[in-house]
Formats: sequence, structure tokens, C-alpha cells
Amino acid sequence: MSTPLHALDGEAFTRLLLQNQRRIAGLIFALVPNGPDADDVMQETCAVLWRKFGEFQPGSDFGAWALRIARFQVMSHYNRRRRAQARLSDEIIETIADTLAELRWESSDRAEALRACVGQLKEREVQLVQRRYDGGESVDEIARHLGATVHAVYKALARLHVRLLGCVNAKLQAPQP
Repeated sequence: MSTPLHALDGEAFTRLLLQNQRRIAGLIFALVPNGPDADDVMQETCAVLWRKFGEFQPGSDFGAWALRIARFQVMSHYNRRRRAQARLSDEIIETIADTLAELRWESSDRAEALRACVGQLKEREVQLVQRRYDGGESVDEIARHLGATVHAVYKALARLHVRLLGCVNAKLQAPQP
């Protein structure tokens, strides 16, 4: 018994989406700072990716294709919102998207260095980073969970960013054995 074509498409789509989900979400969450809005844009992006999956050329870079669609969804989100003070220009969105599309986080030396640096953090710091970036929780949610102010959580994350950036840069500049 053969598998229907649409089931094969669904399996291929799911596999490719899961392989690229962090890159897509990373772009969206970098460009849409409001967590619930970013979640909405991510959901709409996934829906558009599925609707347009028939247009995807097998063998080409699904991640780049998906990031291009995500970029358009972010622009569409801001056009709907029409909030000039919070809106990034289309040029900035495209620049960030192009930069992120070129990165291969999973296999890069930078990603390995980041993993090693996160491993050096205290448990509560690792939990904070995981809640924000792996769990995708908003700063408001984290603050409520920790019984802290939003400002305190932002400051803690900012300090961790600085420490991790310094650690990653040091590891990348260190001579390799």
C-alpha cells in the first residue's frame, strides 16, 4: 500500500520545519520584541510555509526560503500595527534577516563556544537563559515566576549577555590545541 502524496509532503514539511524552527523563531523574536505578537507572527509564518510548501524547490535551502517568508510576515505584522515608534524599517528587517540567514548556528564554532560558556554559568543563571531562549517565555512571565520585577529580569539577562559574549569571544580567539 502506498502512502498518499499529501502525507509525504506533510512528513517532509514537518522534518524541514523542525530542522529550521530555531532559526525562524530567532529571526521573528529578534524583530518582534513583544512575546505574544512574536508568537502570532511565528504561527502565521508556519501557516504560510505550509500553504506555500508546494512552491518550495526540493534540494534548495529550506531555511533561507522560510526566513524570507518569515521576514515578509514580520513586515506584514508591522504594517498591520502601524506603530511607527516600535516599527523597524523594512531595510533594517531585511539586513537582520539576511545576516541571520547566513548563520549556521548548529554547526558553528560560535555555537560550540556558547554551549561551553553556558555550561560555566551558575544553575539559576542557566535556568534564566533556558526559560527565556529555549522555553520562549516572555520577560513578564519570567518575572512573575521568579517574583521579581521586569526591570530586574532585563538587567539580569543583560548582564548574562555581556558575560556570555565576552566568554564566547575569548574562546574563539584562544589558540586551538
